[in-house]
Amino acid sequence: MTHGRNDRSVNGRIGRALGLLAAASLTLGIAQQATAQSSTERVSVDEWSRLVWMNAEAGKSEVVFKLLEALPRNHASTAVTSLRDAVDLRERHIQDREATRVTRMEELRAELAERLDKKEYDKALNSAVELQDLSGDKQAFLRDPQIMDLVARAEDAARRAEASNEWLRAQSLYFRLSLLFENTKRYDVELKRLSQRLTYLRLYAPKTLHEMRDAERVRDGKDKLPPFNAIGEDWKERLKGIDRGMVLRAMMRADQANVDGVGLGEMIIGGLRAVENLATTGALTQTFPSLADMKARESFLSQLSAEARRYDNRANAGQFELRRAISTLLQANSTTVNLPEEAILQAFGDGAMLALDEFSSIIWPFDMNQFMRSTQGSFQGVGIQIQLDEAGNLKVVTPIEGTPAQRAGIKRGDIIRRIDKDSTLGVTLLQAVDRITGPAGTKVTLGVEREGVEDMIEVTLTRAQIPIYTVKGWERNGPSETDWNWFIDDQSGVGYIRLTQFTENTSRDFDNAIRAMQARGLKGLILDMRFNPGGLLSQAVAIANRFVDDGVIVSQHDARGFQTDRQVARRGLATLNRIPVAVLVNEGSASASEIVAGVLQDYAKSGRISAILVGATTYGKGSVQNVYDLADGVAALKLTTQYYKLPGGRLIHRRPGADGWGVAPDIEVKMLPKQVGNALELRQDADIVEFDGRGKPVLSDNRPDPKRLLSEGIDPQLETALLLLKSRILGQTEAQALLDAPIAPRGG
Repeated sequence: MTHGRNDRSVNGRIGRALGLLAAASLTLGIAQQATAQSSTERVSVDEWSRLVWMNAEAGKSEVVFKLLEALPRNHASTAVTSLRDAVDLRERHIQDREATRVTRMEELRAELAERLDKKEYDKALNSAVELQDLSGDKQAFLRDPQIMDLVARAEDAARRAEASNEWLRAQSLYFRLSLLFENTKRYDVELKRLSQRLTYLRLYAPKTLHEMRDAERVRDGKDKLPPFNAIGEDWKERLKGIDRGMVLRAMMRADQANVDGVGLGEMIIGGLRAVENLATTGALTQTFPSLADMKARESFLSQLSAEARRYDNRANAGQFELRRAISTLLQANSTTVNLPEEAILQAFGDGAMLALDEFSSIIWPFDMNQFMRSTQGSFQGVGIQIQLDEAGNLKVVTPIEGTPAQRAGIKRGDIIRRIDKDSTLGVTLLQAVDRITGPAGTKVTLGVEREGVEDMIEVTLTRAQIPIYTVKGWERNGPSETDWNWFIDDQSGVGYIRLTQFTENTSRDFDNAIRAMQARGLKGLILDMRFNPGGLLSQAVAIANRFVDDGVIVSQHDARGFQTDRQVARRGLATLNRIPVAVLVNEGSASASEIVAGVLQDYAKSGRISAILVGATTYGKGSVQNVYDLADGVAALKLTTQYYKLPGGRLIHRRPGADGWGVAPDIEVKMLPKQVGNALELRQDADIVEFDGRGKPVLSDNRPDPKRLLSEGIDPQLETALLLLKSRILGQTEAQALLDAPIAPRGG
């Protein structure tokens, strides 16, 4: 990648800016007009603007904010004065945040001490995790004697909870402990084992799991859950279609192509250990009475252990050994506990995948529809967003415009009490989604309770193909999911796009939004990819191509580091390569969103485009998952086969034990946990607007205003991104005004 700027010139300009700041007096004019008599050097607005942006791209936060502080408060230009006011407002918000942080740390230390005294270790760990986030130095925090004492006590409590079959409590403790020791495998074995046990309960004994959750809530002082509802809870349906050939093909493919070179021997051991966990999960005896036969169970476990010992230090086992292991496993099962063969195979297959990375898995027949829905630009259903409220009611968040639910009159706030005559009391969200969605053309009947209506409303809906919209703007201005005000700041011409994930329609909808903004004079763009979990690589490449006109976007490399593939930009598609862009990222930005952010950062540093990253370091998922068919579309293997590298050669994947991962922002802006929660809630609520039959918004005093994210300092990352973009646009505007000014004729 070539550099488009003269580094010596850039460094000289940065040095000059620092020198001006050191003189403590920087005056902005429309042109550079320093005089020998002036004690203050004058610099053009455009040059100042360039210095702010260049330092932001270089990650020099301190210089950036000193330059912003240098703006005069009483300038002839109202645009300069307005920007100065925004700088002052941000500074007040930062001071408020710091005061809140200090106060919160004091509260947390008091909470931590109190909860330790009461031996409430899970709550104490909650306090410790938040305190660690606020402390700055995470490693030093772990050396604090109080924290070391908490860790020792919590580990002991977790071991005792698991021994007593309190698996939810044990998992909760180990999970919170793992948050303190980020990116280590310190509690990996325990968490995998407990996750397996809880998965088995969810599948084979959901009522027992419901009772465990209820007991945990009561212990924590919360309201009891509604009674258990068995709607859709048929484990036999979930196992249909599973056979040994499916598992064999999955493991052989994984052996050939997994990126970390994990061998079949390790996968076989992982599978056998998972089956052992299945057989020793005592709460399953109601579903599988044979597990209560101690003699049969011990014989089964003994044969599992003997088979596992065959593969100690034998990661290079082959197909013969795998076939033998599966046959031995099924034979041992049939002569002892005699569980359904499909249950044994599913446990064995899932356990084998746990020997690989966290993103590899077998997609079983029952889960295929949901998996396909997660990557496609549409799904089949009735078109409602639902959630469980605090009371456990199945509540409509909003109907999607133009869908069967919206046309039938389903409204925001409706409570769904019945699905096809079955009560929804006590259902999980997954149960409800499974029952409401289904093939297009089929029908589902919902019994709806609405505030102010005495009788239950019964609505029969015909399911249809429902589009998924992943491109969102600043503020809803119409009933359609594509009706947005795309400008966060009309006066400055700053557009705003949120990408929530990457599906097959993302680039199409993105292009439509950009065209709408360009028609109104787009001068700069905020691209918000916070909490974007990723999606289709092809769509990430397409979005990056809108900024980059030529060159490598991303390349794939195998475990040995050899390049196996790469994607390059296609010329003529870079519709945004001439405007400044601020990209928002955080810890929830993963995979495809990290690729787009990293590509823009790399090309900005080479001078090819004008882009800065604002926020926090991304999650660190830089791996490629390929999907392999296992049974004519009935089941599939999702397998990590390669790692991504960005154009500059960075590997962003979070590997256990690594010191760094992800894409680090150019300008880091920290948010308090409370700010993150408040910002997400406000943003979500502001996106939901009710419109009448004429497409006009239904006025409500409670309608959230997204502008509060900025005016109240709720979202300092967004506030900073907007401030930096406005500073760059101001310089460009002033420079253009100077160029457009008429030239006065010379006298003579």
